[in-house]
Amino acid sequence: MRTVVGAGLSALFFLVGCGSDAANDTSKNEPGCTTAPSCGSCTTCYETCVCGGKSTSSCASQCGSASGGSGGGGGASGAGGGAGGTVKTTEVTIETDSRSVAPGEETFFCQNFANPFGGAVDVLQSESFMTPGSHHMFVFYEKAAQDGPLEDCSGLEYQRTLHVAQTPQQLTRYPAGVGRFVSAASGLRVLAHYVNTGDKPISAKITVVFQVAPAGTVAQWAGALFFNNLDVSVPPLQAGKATKTCTIPYDIKLMDVVSHMHQWGVDFEAKTDKGVSIYQGTSWEEPEVKAYDPPLELPSGTQITYTCNYQNSSSKTLTFGDSALVNEMCILSGTFFPTPNGQSIVCM
Repeated sequence: MRTVVGAGLSALFFLVGCGSDAANDTSKNEPGCTTAPSCGSCTTCYETCVCGGKSTSSCASQCGSASGGSGGGGGASGAGGGAGGTVKTTEVTIETDSRSVAPGEETFFCQNFANPFGGAVDVLQSESFMTPGSHHMFVFYEKAAQDGPLEDCSGLEYQRTLHVAQTPQQLTRYPAGVGRFVSAASGLRVLAHYVNTGDKPISAKITVVFQVAPAGTVAQWAGALFFNNLDVSVPPLQAGKATKTCTIPYDIKLMDVVSHMHQWGVDFEAKTDKGVSIYQGTSWEEPEVKAYDPPLELPSGTQITYTCNYQNSSSKTLTFGDSALVNEMCILSGTFFPTPNGQSIVCM
């Protein structure tokens, strides 16, 4: 594992094109990266760097927005173009140990980090990088966590989240005066889900870069929205769907939202009780985050109904579960503000 705390800097958050220095990077290639099946067409800065034979750590540095590279494939979520103005910030990077994933293997792994910020902070931006073969990752708040080794864990584990990603690169920036609070007593826990559909081992590793400011810098705290439908059942060789309605408990401003399904998911749609479309998509592998700029205002009592449509081509009934190979899911997640005490809105 690795934790790097950068020097304090005055930062005006912005994105520019991917730098040209990647072509001159001579760092050693990490095992499995260039043969990972999800390299695809290598269209993003990060994937191009990795598929070009560079190390994942050098690619994160090269392509990360904090170091002047492109935001990449997942793009930036969040309204208002970042913190706005000049803010005294510190860059902090955490990185999991590497995990080898064998051909045909599906794995969930976790790693704990003691508070990497040196105390209480407001997170103004977070950006994650996942080596090829990833399905999704979480950064959880973990009370009193200490630095620990990589460990196997359940894909159904869920707690309050600080950062979420389903794409190789995902940037979340908060509007001016908004951020995520991390107390001095809180550490972090990274959970990753990988599936190796290729014929060679791949090396799985997660890098997350935070831009933080002293606690009290922001006026409003943001939180995570997480709606999870556990009632999924699709008969063999048939189409099916799962639908759930959740209620917003207080006035919020929605920054971004995204779906989560597994390989039999063919369509996802979420609407309010007023008929406003919140999200629509067809991808299960790397669903695209919908960012709202300005944020979408949802008053207290708003009901959101979301539906996953499936086409079960297998010989078994699909039910809710963590495996992308044999189970299905129907989840709507996102980021919003303000929230009392930085809490999440969870509906299961």
